[in-house]
Amino acid sequence: MCFAASLISILSPMISIAFPPPHLRVIIVGFVESSNGRRCNLHPNGCGNSLVLEREDHGVGMELRLRMKAIDEMACYTIKPDGTDGCRVSFLAKEYASGDKGLRLNGAIVRIVEVFLPNNPNRTARRLYHHNRGYAVGEIVSFPGSNNNN
Repeated sequence: MCFAASLISILSPMISIAFPPPHLRVIIVGFVESSNGRRCNLHPNGCGNSLVLEREDHGVGMELRLRMKAIDEMACYTIKPDGTDGCRVSFLAKEYASGDKGLRLNGAIVRIVEVFLPNNPNRTARRLYHHNRGYAVGEIVSFPGSNNNN
C-alpha cells in the first residue's frame, strides 16, 4: 500500500487532462436553406447557405469560430483569411453552449466533419436536419489560448 501511494504522488503531477478534450465533437445547428435574416454582400442568398448550399463539399472540412453571443448561446462564425471573424452562419447546440461548458469553448475553432442534409437516405438524419433547421457535427481543433492551429 505504501508503494502504491508513493507511486501515485510521483505520477500525479505528470498526468494532465485537457478540458475540453481535443477530440471533442459538438453539434452545430441553425443553418438552413434560407437567409434567416442573416445576409451580407458576400452571401446575398443568406450567410447560413454558405455553410451547405454554396459548397460542393456541403461544409465538411470548413472551420468555424465559436463566440458567446449571449448567456447560454454560442454562435458559429466563418474565419476570414486574415484570421478575424466573418459571417455568423449557425449556432452551437444548447447542451454545449450552456453554463461552464460554453465559457470554456468561447473562441474555440471547430472543423465540420459531418453534415446532415434534407435528402439524406437515413430517416433520423433527415429529421435532425429539419427539427434543428440544419444539423452538423464538428470537431474541436483549437481551443482559446492554444497554439494547436491545425
